[in-house]
Amino acid sequence: MTVPVTYARPEQLGDYRAHHLGAGGQGVVYGVPEPPGRFSGEFLAYKEYLATVRSDSDVLYGMVVFLEELARSHRHDRAFLHQRLTWPLAMIYTGSRPTQLRPSLNPGMLLAGFLMQRLTPDFELSNPQLGDVKPQGLEFLFNEDAYTARMGLKAGDRKRVGLLADLAATLTRLHRQGVTVGDLSPKNVLFRLAPTPRCLLIDCDSMRLRGKDVLPQVETDGWEVPEPAKATTASDSFKFGLIATRLFNRDQHSTDLSGLRGISADLAELAERSRSTVPQGRPELADWLTALEMARGRMKQTRAQGVNQSPPKTRPRPGPARPPGAPQPAQPTPLPPSKMPTAQQPPTGRAAVTPTPLPEPIPSASWGGCVAMTVVVLVVIVVVALLVALKSPQPDSDPSAALAPSAAVASAGRTTAAGRAVAPGAAVDYTKVADQPEAAEVAAMLARFYGAINTRDHDKALTYYDPGSGVVDSAAGRRKWTRAMSTTKDSRIVLGALSASGAHTLATVSFRSHQDAGYGPASNPGDTCDDWKVTYQLTRTKGYRIHRAPAHSASHTPC
Repeated sequence: MTVPVTYARPEQLGDYRAHHLGAGGQGVVYGVPEPPGRFSGEFLAYKEYLATVRSDSDVLYGMVVFLEELARSHRHDRAFLHQRLTWPLAMIYTGSRPTQLRPSLNPGMLLAGFLMQRLTPDFELSNPQLGDVKPQGLEFLFNEDAYTARMGLKAGDRKRVGLLADLAATLTRLHRQGVTVGDLSPKNVLFRLAPTPRCLLIDCDSMRLRGKDVLPQVETDGWEVPEPAKATTASDSFKFGLIATRLFNRDQHSTDLSGLRGISADLAELAERSRSTVPQGRPELADWLTALEMARGRMKQTRAQGVNQSPPKTRPRPGPARPPGAPQPAQPTPLPPSKMPTAQQPPTGRAAVTPTPLPEPIPSASWGGCVAMTVVVLVVIVVVALLVALKSPQPDSDPSAALAPSAAVASAGRTTAAGRAVAPGAAVDYTKVADQPEAAEVAAMLARFYGAINTRDHDKALTYYDPGSGVVDSAAGRRKWTRAMSTTKDSRIVLGALSASGAHTLATVSFRSHQDAGYGPASNPGDTCDDWKVTYQLTRTKGYRIHRAPAHSASHTPC
């Protein structure tokens, strides 16, 4: 079976050297302003190998082919992994133009590097204390809760269990397809916490594909396996056990299992087995996944029982600082003075549910009690009347104007001082980026775009696409898009991040989509409700317009 593989020269990528993203021991990573060929419009990065690096171009070619083959033979695995790997997508070369697919059959060609997905904002951490924007690696969670809170990371135990389960599911699928990570360490595992916890593995060219390596295997200090063999399923199991241990210890180096044992005795037992000096004695990642799913189910059940618990009939005292039976917070590792918090913050673990105090009982035969009850009833009636009045649109007004009664006009959409843009049919909350100069204009465009979708004015919605986007440049494309959107209604729209990338402005938007069965996402067409997070590439031609939303920059979960 012949699989299409893209070869391109560095000069076909545009002025990539003006988009330096980072450097390491193997190469330099750049943003790609002009993705070549079939990748046009995608959000990509180029890893250019250093001249001193020894790489096996045939194995890299096998990696590019692997993902394409997976789309044909195991499409569900491919769809899952594509969102969790910065996998090699295309070969970049210098020298003679290749005439054969396999690099070794092209003697005049030299491998320069490869294209891969570029990090989207939800896997990056922006905090004034960090200076520049940083990749959001797991090492940020290997610290005390006060530190992670100062970094803006709300990572309680439930989210940590979800994140660990997602990583276990990713490794399980990789192992099933003959891929081992090798250098599995917190710097090579990025994460996001919202809308659902998810991992992203980087430096994928250092992984081992069916026993073969692009680059010589290396290990991060402090994460070495005791046996000589590297990049095996057993070595991945060893390092996953360390990740699980330190994730719940909130510590960079500890191997104490008490934090993990507080979540689940089964998880602590798996972590202990993963340390075995006999590789064959370590658990498989599928074993971890089962135990993590059980732990997550118990945590959901406990939370639901706490929420649904009836309040006592007497006025309760304030609840405890943490639920009974919960583990004691891990002792923090001392931080340098520059990182010490100004005030101690509470841990961001499971919160106690404090019952709502009841009002004092009213005597049934008391005149004063009757007066008080009458006052309460009148107050309730007045409040209900006010709410109805506020939520009812006035004649000839915007149906969504009740969301922002003090709106200032911005083009055909309206923006408010509170950071909300409204248009007929939709509203966009942009308070998270309100301090950026382009935020109001971008939010107003998005409000009009989503409003047109919600009011079934699809021709108008299409006008908010750039003519060169590939969506609206053909009658067939417009019909396909209109049919896909024909039953959609979007709500809870939030503009969460804005950044620049070459000729594009990147706008990360989260929203809830309701649609008829059969019109759901490609991976789950039967869904009728999904929570989405999408990073749009915007151009500025007659105002901001949507260029496209690359597939890898979109994620969704059922409501």
